[in-house]
Amino acid sequence: MINKIYQITSIFICFLILSSCQKNVIYEDVVFNNSLLNNINIMAEKKEIQVSYVSILNEPFIDYVMETSPTKRVIWWLEDNINHFGTENKLVIDIQNASIVRKGIDKEVKVNVAGIVKNQSDYLYELNFKILFLLYDDSDQILATTKVEVSRSTTSSQFISLNESTRILDNLILDSLRDLSNKSIELIKLHMSKYIL
Repeated sequence: MINKIYQITSIFICFLILSSCQKNVIYEDVVFNNSLLNNINIMAEKKEIQVSYVSILNEPFIDYVMETSPTKRVIWWLEDNINHFGTENKLVIDIQNASIVRKGIDKEVKVNVAGIVKNQSDYLYELNFKILFLLYDDSDQILATTKVEVSRSTTSSQFISLNESTRILDNLILDSLRDLSNKSIELIKLHMSKYIL
């Protein structure tokens, strides 16, 4: 009889231990592949990328602490996907904003059926890109210009791992780069149609 009680107790304890284990979720790293973004071909002998955006080194701005900042990602996209050809004109691309801001937000969460409400703190991440495309002739007269602005945001819990935070920010940057790429081609076709291929 004692042996049977011991077996039932052992099975019950094993069941409790196994049922309390949570499944680990493993996320893959975000892959930045500029070949998946739009290419733009502009008639210009030279292409010059300028960065007039200066990172603000305090809260709520966080782009200055990132290993690979949004500014670097935009520069790499502009270098890889904005092509120039011809024997005249100069294309100047000015990165005027590439900031990420993190703000704390509170939201109410119902805890149980009794209607107990609890405040939960989350982070709101906002990324803003602003790029100015200027096409000059050989006399330094402006032939065409367009300004592209993109904004995107996402939220996360305040209490997440560093890897999860990095993944969330990388996804935000990648999605914003896609938006920037699409908006750039749309506005360049609208304002610089005579100078693109």
